[in-house]
Amino acid sequence: MVTSMVLDGPSEYAVVDYDGLWKKLIYELFEEFILFFAVDLYEAIDFSKEPEFLQQELFQEIIQEKKGRQIADQIVKVFLNNGIEKWLLIHIEVQGDRDLDFSKRMFRYYYRIFDKYDRDIIAIALLADASNSFRPNMYQRATFGTTLTYEYNTYKFSDQKEDQLLRSDNPFAFAVLAGKYANEAKDDTNRRYQFKVKLMRFILQNKDFPYEERHLYISALIYFIDYLLQIPQELTEKLRKEVILTEEDKTMLYLDRNNLPPTWNEVEKMIREEGIEKGISQGIEQGLERKQREIAKKMLQEGYSIREIEKMTDLSEGEIRKL
Repeated sequence: MVTSMVLDGPSEYAVVDYDGLWKKLIYELFEEFILFFAVDLYEAIDFSKEPEFLQQELFQEIIQEKKGRQIADQIVKVFLNNGIEKWLLIHIEVQGDRDLDFSKRMFRYYYRIFDKYDRDIIAIALLADASNSFRPNMYQRATFGTTLTYEYNTYKFSDQKEDQLLRSDNPFAFAVLAGKYANEAKDDTNRRYQFKVKLMRFILQNKDFPYEERHLYISALIYFIDYLLQIPQELTEKLRKEVILTEEDKTMLYLDRNNLPPTWNEVEKMIREEGIEKGISQGIEQGLERKQREIAKKMLQEGYSIREIEKMTDLSEGEIRKL
């Protein structure tokens, strides 16, 4: 499991590491990712062979335009049912403005990887921006009879219907819906809160998830949504009261106590701190009691009366008689 923190900065509205959120979710639920975004490819992949997430160092020198941009890239090596190895480039674009260089960048990723590693790649661009007019899907060049056309797969979040996403049993339908909500409520805290409560309740109560995968789906999605749809502290406290967790829900969310969603991470921290304080307090009390008993024993040996020992040690008559 990927356990890196996906927030950067100490402010109440910290900068969300969109890249980290999506990479974490794709890593944890890769098979479901392919099934949702590339059904034909899903049928061709041999999932009995573990997909390999290639290390960032493998292609960081190839993808150079990323700094300062909200994009997430992942390269995964898979094997098809016919035994052929393929590299899958997953590119998620979060930018809301029209980017005339987007298709050129997609083509650069392709030819640089092909040139350096001699691998064909299957490219999927997830367009999570709010712009309806931004729909790149190919790169073309033509000069005096020399023509180049590069086409790639795209998935536009804003095209997806809310009711259809809510009926899906694939966890990525809810990740897409969370992305849509994040765009729709970008500058509206109360609306973002309402979307967050709605999504969390729906996911926790969802009975369509496969029984064997339900715990993993819910814990991964709640973490993703909790970080993506940030709300102020007072609304977070309100959310904890509105989204009631059952014992089963708590078990699912607390499976990895070092990787808790922020809404409940604070509660867990308080429980830990209270437990530590309680333990210290109990330890001090137990130490005092031991010391009092030692003093009482010595006083008994010296011939002091029970009444005198009671006054000196605060032990009861019964406790002293036991000694």
